[in-house]
Amino acid sequence: MQRPSFSIYDASAGSGKTYALVKEYLKIILVAKKNDAYRNILAITFTNKAVHEMKSRIVGSLSEFAKDEPSSKAVDLMQDLAVDTALSVIQIKTKSQQIIKHIIHNYAAFDISTIDKFTHKVIRAFAHDLGLPMTFEVTLDTENLLVEAVDAIIAQAGEDETLTKLLIDFTMEKTDDDKSWDISREILDTGRLVLNENNRNEITHFHDKSIADFVAIKAKLNEACKVLEKESVAFAEEALLLIEKNGIDSKSFSGAYFPKHLISIQEGKFNPKNKTYHEYDDIKINKTAKDRAIIENIIPELLQLVATIYKTFEKRDFYKAFLKNITPLSLLNTVSNELAKIQSEQNVLSISEFNAIIHREIQNQPAPFIYERLGERYRHFFIDEFQDTSEMQWQNLIPLIDNATSSEIDGEKGTLMIVGDPKQSIYRWRGGKAEQFIDLSKDQNPFNNPEKVLKHLDKNYRSYSQVIEFNNDFFKMLSNEFEHLDYKDLYANHSHQKLNDKKGGYVNISFIPKVEKTDVNPESLGEEEALDKTELYVLATLNTIQKVIREGFEYKDIVILTRKRSQGIAIATYLTEQQIPLLSSETLMIQNATEVRLIIHLLKYLKNSSDLESKANFLQYLAQNSQDKLPVHDFIAKGMSLFQETDFENWLMSFDVSLSFQNIRKKSLYEAVETIVAKFLSPALSRGKGDEAVNGVDKLGYMTGGNYSHLLIEKAKEKTKEPTSAEKILWMELKSKSLEEYKFRQQHLIDDFIVDFVCLSKKLIVEVDGDYHFSDEQIDLDENRTRTLKILGYKVIRFTNEQVIKSISEVLKEIKKELVSQEVFQDSISPVMAPFPSGRAGVGNAYVQYFLDIVLERDIRNQAGISDFLNFWDKNAEKFSIPSPEGTNAVRIMTIHKSKGLEFPVVIFPFAEEDYNRKPKDKLWLNAEEQDFGLPKVLIDNSSAVEGFGEEAAGVYNQKKQEELLDNINVLYVALTRAEEQLYVISNMNLSRKGEVPTNNMCTFFINYLESKNVFKADQIEYEFGKETKLSTNKKHVDTSKRIPLVAEILNPKNIKIAQREALMWGTHQQEAIEYGNIIHEILSFVKTKNDVDLAITKSIEDGLITFAQKEIVFNTIQEIVNHRELEICFAEGNEVWNEQTIIQKQGKTIKPDRMVLTKNNEVFLLDYKTGTHNSKYQLQLENYQSAIELMGYKVVKKALIYIGKEIDVVNL
Repeated sequence: MQRPSFSIYDASAGSGKTYALVKEYLKIILVAKKNDAYRNILAITFTNKAVHEMKSRIVGSLSEFAKDEPSSKAVDLMQDLAVDTALSVIQIKTKSQQIIKHIIHNYAAFDISTIDKFTHKVIRAFAHDLGLPMTFEVTLDTENLLVEAVDAIIAQAGEDETLTKLLIDFTMEKTDDDKSWDISREILDTGRLVLNENNRNEITHFHDKSIADFVAIKAKLNEACKVLEKESVAFAEEALLLIEKNGIDSKSFSGAYFPKHLISIQEGKFNPKNKTYHEYDDIKINKTAKDRAIIENIIPELLQLVATIYKTFEKRDFYKAFLKNITPLSLLNTVSNELAKIQSEQNVLSISEFNAIIHREIQNQPAPFIYERLGERYRHFFIDEFQDTSEMQWQNLIPLIDNATSSEIDGEKGTLMIVGDPKQSIYRWRGGKAEQFIDLSKDQNPFNNPEKVLKHLDKNYRSYSQVIEFNNDFFKMLSNEFEHLDYKDLYANHSHQKLNDKKGGYVNISFIPKVEKTDVNPESLGEEEALDKTELYVLATLNTIQKVIREGFEYKDIVILTRKRSQGIAIATYLTEQQIPLLSSETLMIQNATEVRLIIHLLKYLKNSSDLESKANFLQYLAQNSQDKLPVHDFIAKGMSLFQETDFENWLMSFDVSLSFQNIRKKSLYEAVETIVAKFLSPALSRGKGDEAVNGVDKLGYMTGGNYSHLLIEKAKEKTKEPTSAEKILWMELKSKSLEEYKFRQQHLIDDFIVDFVCLSKKLIVEVDGDYHFSDEQIDLDENRTRTLKILGYKVIRFTNEQVIKSISEVLKEIKKELVSQEVFQDSISPVMAPFPSGRAGVGNAYVQYFLDIVLERDIRNQAGISDFLNFWDKNAEKFSIPSPEGTNAVRIMTIHKSKGLEFPVVIFPFAEEDYNRKPKDKLWLNAEEQDFGLPKVLIDNSSAVEGFGEEAAGVYNQKKQEELLDNINVLYVALTRAEEQLYVISNMNLSRKGEVPTNNMCTFFINYLESKNVFKADQIEYEFGKETKLSTNKKHVDTSKRIPLVAEILNPKNIKIAQREALMWGTHQQEAIEYGNIIHEILSFVKTKNDVDLAITKSIEDGLITFAQKEIVFNTIQEIVNHRELEICFAEGNEVWNEQTIIQKQGKTIKPDRMVLTKNNEVFLLDYKTGTHNSKYQLQLENYQSAIELMGYKVVKKALIYIGKEIDVVNL
């Protein structure tokens, strides 16, 4: 069966496009006479992951076909191929065996690649013709090239007189406009114009323009603006004179508005937006005007004058808009030349130049000549994700494809298969335009052979029926948002998909509760938690995850999609705190890894030994990871006091840290980093202090003989002694809700030691040391004990009594950090080990491995020293992250763009309220009168003011708006079509005070959809479609990947909020009583039973809530509450207690009762603390709490309000 020369597959989401591509590819190689037909096929896609998937599917299919017992899926595909090719299943099997053997031995000729890789291959073949060195390297880092170019241009200030004057003038213009004097950002934007192929055609008009030419054009524009303003004034005066000559009283015009309008123009006060007089009836005449007939007679002439004025202003405003951009535009050629110079000096070529080079230099070469250079001759082309192909990339491929499709070899023509979906075109900013696919799908055909077949893959094989039906209805409704007919048709007639056999599914649209900004006392708001918008989104996301897990899904079934990376980081940080396993390439930043930061701190110290911050950070790492002789702060303080480097090195030797900073400085960059890794991050170091620590049991002799028996006797005594105050405080915290899942044990026997506290599941031991632990003898004993416990697989961390009492929060933070670290260690199947170039074993840490790769590349390519590398790292650190491993049972977080082409059982889409009409950074190119200024195109800001520049400009502006709307709806389409079984959209109503739906916001789409289904209510925040029951079966999966811990977002000091409490220092007795009551309220949140009062008071002193002098009065007040005859039962032991626990109600509102006590009989005691006078609203609030709790299945048997003041007043309800 002859394949069509040119076939276009319009493949909506989930419609099996990869299956179609693989099937068509297999048909070609199976029917070919030779076994190496794959050599003549070029398949192009856009990501390495897509390349891998396509290669795997093709090779995997051939491998299955070749088996004696292929899988059922392979059998189905073989039967389909047998029908299409007229081959028997046996023939397909035999041919597959031959082809797969050939591919294995000639894999390099199996040409499936990204379009950038293919373009690179073409440029390499023509490097000599293009004047490129054969050894040039490709750089993806165009931004850094631009920064270097801009820095070089600014550095020329003072040398080049013309350039200097331009830069100074530009700086003055910015300061005159009350903007930053820093002009580098605008020049960078100009550079991005040069590198963005969307601007290539326009920029060609400026190639022959010098800075002097632009200066002259600017002067002409300024002069033209003045002339136009004078003309406008003259036309206004002419109109006023016409009124005056005809003896018309200005009061004869309604409100005298029309004469005032002319006067404002005459006085130069006219606002161009006030163009209100266009038609005859726009000029209003008073009913009592005696000169009505005269006015009516001259209205046509007046309107003509006003129209001329408006046209003049349009031109003036157009010129002014161009003037705002002409200075950075003057630097186009300067930036372009500097970029070329830098690339030549560094022997690199920016990937953004690829398409332009081919378009300019190679495209017009005869196809046979290009093939000859490539060493290949392609007969069949496959282009995947065509909607992402830029116009220039497509134009560059056309000559090769046209040659193949219009010629025959052995009676067979070449073919082209394009697969894409314009609804998933989301890369316009890099040249990918949906319009290109739309045009090809209609009448456009760039090839000499007119044969073209369009196929629609309109059946969704991915999703369950409810998800498909929702998307069908939703996006058909959104087609009405478009004015552009092609865009409207795309969603009205090409978004509907047929159902598959998977019935059911679930769609949930919810809105976060409205965030009210108020200065009212929180007491009056029922003390409901005031969360900001981001917190509400992350909380809603967590609740959705927990709900989905309860339904039977696994974490790996869930993906969270966000539009912005910052939103993903906010969610990841919160979910990590909640112990939700996560995978996210956006958040696995190398720069945040502790080990990498250690290396950077040491490099900074090596660069400058006076860098005290880096030295302190280095010491902190050592204190926490490589020594246990001194408390952390003492260790750091001692190290910081040693200013002579030799003294510092000698002191480190006492902790078995042997290194010479001076020797490291003499090494190459890579060798220096390798030395740091070997010294501080080697596997041996992580287990102890070298081989002696691992094998030192017999050498130290404490497993036999006196030391062992001495330790046993000492610990036997310790077992029977009363716990210290520090141990009591820590034990209370270890039992608290924040750590209860880890289940610590106190005074527990491990091997031959009794440890203070241990979490057996995580193998973490916490020791609290008294003063006697600082004796020389005890230090040796503790070191030996720690080594033994490490050999047994335990991590030991130690704190002093003083640290626990004075800094409990820091102690807990350290314990939590170690618990997470131990959790990651236990989850790892095997360490990541890789040989160093020098042959030594590498560190078992993926972050360090990736970092070493970066260092090595930088060292080889740039011969970089430490200083150069640190500069590079400061600018680029955020770009490097570790790819997330596949198959791990963890929730994935990714941007919508990264999710393209993927599918997940459950999709959660929070922050669904994007402003799709926000002011874009893009500029607009408009036609100009070349004869006036020598420029056929001008660059202006994209703003609504463009509509006032004339009909043509308004058309360009409105087209741009429609494109932006299409791009935003396309992004939404990608997000909502990733779901297989369940889809959760979390948005925000953003209703005005009058209940009006916002315009230009994504949330409006969801509200409109709900209204179209007649279900929307302003007070309802959750809507369900389908049943939330899990229908799919869990696939058994063996996780063999190493788990890499999520590094949470680094705390920005600017984001630290310091709350100041002026406790007991108010000016009036009433204020003092209220504040005192609030303090008691806060301390009671630490109290679960009456036995916790002492520790709660200690904690409040440590936290600065009260002073030591206030301890007694506060203690007495709390004792009065917990021992009150009406309340004693609420503070008894044996119950489950929730203090200050937030409850989210079904309507989305949150409540936070002060104290809930759950008895063993599932009965609840409900308490709320109040200050000030009695108020009936508090009773209503408590009743609302009761209703919410009883809806959860509990019975409230007691509820009371406790008024805290000079006396305690209990009101039972």
